[in-house]
Amino acid sequence: MQHERKAGSKDSAFCAYGKGQSMNGILYMDVSVFEDVLLYEKGKTLLSAERRMYIEKLKNPKTARLSLGAGVLLFFALQKCNYTEQLEKIKKTPLGKPYLKGIDFQFNLSHSGTYALCAYSNRNIGADLQQMKEKLPEKTEKILSKDETSFLAKFTQPEQTQLFYRLWARKESLIKWDGRGLRLPLQEISFIKNGTLTDILEWEDKTLYFKEYPKINENYAACICKEGADFALNAEEITCLLYTSDAADD
Repeated sequence: MQHERKAGSKDSAFCAYGKGQSMNGILYMDVSVFEDVLLYEKGKTLLSAERRMYIEKLKNPKTARLSLGAGVLLFFALQKCNYTEQLEKIKKTPLGKPYLKGIDFQFNLSHSGTYALCAYSNRNIGADLQQMKEKLPEKTEKILSKDETSFLAKFTQPEQTQLFYRLWARKESLIKWDGRGLRLPLQEISFIKNGTLTDILEWEDKTLYFKEYPKINENYAACICKEGADFALNAEEITCLLYTSDAADD
């Protein structure tokens, strides 16, 4: 596959498969590709200076690959919307939520296990990715409401575990949409309505919508939170290819 690029430009390192210029997009990738040292170094060329410096200080290689993957996905999201010049202009709210001032582009990043995810829209957006474990974590009462706990009790243990992580991803996506972090009382938020799981939540003075993306990987729960139900239909996997000197001359 040919990739049109300019010599020395940031996007010359990788090829992003897939098309779409929608302002409601979900990008994801398996960051295991960055176990390749050359790909790792190429990936760093797509990051903002701040994220690159942050990654270089990390001691844990797994954590570094996840942060690198999230940053690479953000680059491609900006590229799709013709906003790559904004990469160095990312700011953070006093509570740490990243944003871009003055343009019609909202984004949110998440990572878990070996996967990273970037959601973007022209509206405020929250995204969360959870690698599902085989067993329920301890102290689920700090996360689940009483209605949710009762709902899970109707299912088998494997089903309970899967549902728990789906609920947790919803709540984390809400937290990240809201921007106040863990100040929100998770156990007081319930996604059970009339005895079933709901994709709509009345939150303060807003109506929020939630969409899951199970096709990313069957062992992960991924959820997006935003106002309005105009979600991206599918998540797009970004496959990264290293351009060798020979390939660049083709």
